[in-house]
Amino acid sequence: MTRSSMRITAPDPCNRVRLEDIDLADNALYAQGDPHLAWQTLRAESPLFWQNRSAGEGFWAVTRLKDVRRVLSEHETFTSEAGTAIAMLDSPDPAGGSMMQSTDPPRHHEYRRQLAGRFSSHAAASQAGWVRSFVRKTVEPALDGGVWDAAAAFTRLPMAVGARMMDLPDKDIDPLIHLAFSSLAPGDPHFSQGSEQETALAAHCEIMIYFEERLAEVRKNPADDLISHLLTLSVDGRPLTDDELLVNCLSLLLGAVVTTAQTISAMLVQLAGSRDGEGRWPRDVPLDSLVDEALRWSSPVNHFMRRARVDVEMHGRTIRAGEAVTAWIASANRDEEAFARPYEFDPTRSPNPHIVFGTGSHRCIGSNFARVMLREAFAELMETTESFTLAGDYVHLLSNEIAGFVSLPVRFRAARRPTP
Repeated sequence: MTRSSMRITAPDPCNRVRLEDIDLADNALYAQGDPHLAWQTLRAESPLFWQNRSAGEGFWAVTRLKDVRRVLSEHETFTSEAGTAIAMLDSPDPAGGSMMQSTDPPRHHEYRRQLAGRFSSHAAASQAGWVRSFVRKTVEPALDGGVWDAAAAFTRLPMAVGARMMDLPDKDIDPLIHLAFSSLAPGDPHFSQGSEQETALAAHCEIMIYFEERLAEVRKNPADDLISHLLTLSVDGRPLTDDELLVNCLSLLLGAVVTTAQTISAMLVQLAGSRDGEGRWPRDVPLDSLVDEALRWSSPVNHFMRRARVDVEMHGRTIRAGEAVTAWIASANRDEEAFARPYEFDPTRSPNPHIVFGTGSHRCIGSNFARVMLREAFAELMETTESFTLAGDYVHLLSNEIAGFVSLPVRFRAARRPTP
């Protein structure tokens, strides 16, 4: 394994990298390079940047918070229906207009309105006790002081919550995690099965076959789970087609692995690194404030992509209709114009206008669940662990889309329990 300490960095404010040396599509930049230095350079020197690719279509990149908000909010100008990530650049998005994530308003609003109750703050809060219990069982093996892989263990948390919502068997959680990461990070050697295109396509096909079988079972015995609820949706005055059902099941599954686990892992690395190797949880800090700063700090989704519907002028340059525009979430969350001391982890930061969950009509529908999972995970770790240290090399996910960890060995020291 190779430690990559470059993923979350604090570059000197005066440092720059040559624009011609920046390659935002390069997976290795985010696992072994210094993307924060690249984004800092772009915010200062080229806030609307054209990224050439040696093979395939190039794309525009916006890196300042206000520009990222604009691209993600103005669906009349920037469409979601022609691909939402760099991986979708060279071919049409087969789910465009069918998957909620890849559908513009007003159709997107029809999806969202009918799913809102399942993802409300009340629905998320109702799962807090179960989440806390899951985290307690997850952490228990680590409290004997042995080396424990936090990244692998916590990756199961959001998928387990997703499986609970969709009424999927526990035995399917680990295979689905592997398929989800094969789909989202097909270039990572831990998940690759050939070329990136072949790996992603194979994973997508397996997930679709899985949900095809689940949908057939649910149709026979509908219940109160999320898949049963999808079967009741009506968009454009008609029920969802089988293809629409399948791509939305796929979207919900992939969304379950993105944010929560990566934020926990990033927190462990940050807290250990800021105290000479011994991590301790911040005390006397409002838990919601800690969660928000952990989300900003980790920014587990690097970018979202849109395509211009019309010619757009930005920063003295013209984005032509049909061209791809990437909005860099992780850069926006370090924007010097929006955040004081952007490279400092401050659990009391207020205000904290991060956009980890996106913005506008496409703001992540699962954000309430992500917040509950993080609050309960942090609360349980604070209660059960006194401190922790990194216990070996950690490995970042090789992906330009997801800022995650494949492996994070840690050693916990259990908190002392009061004598009864």
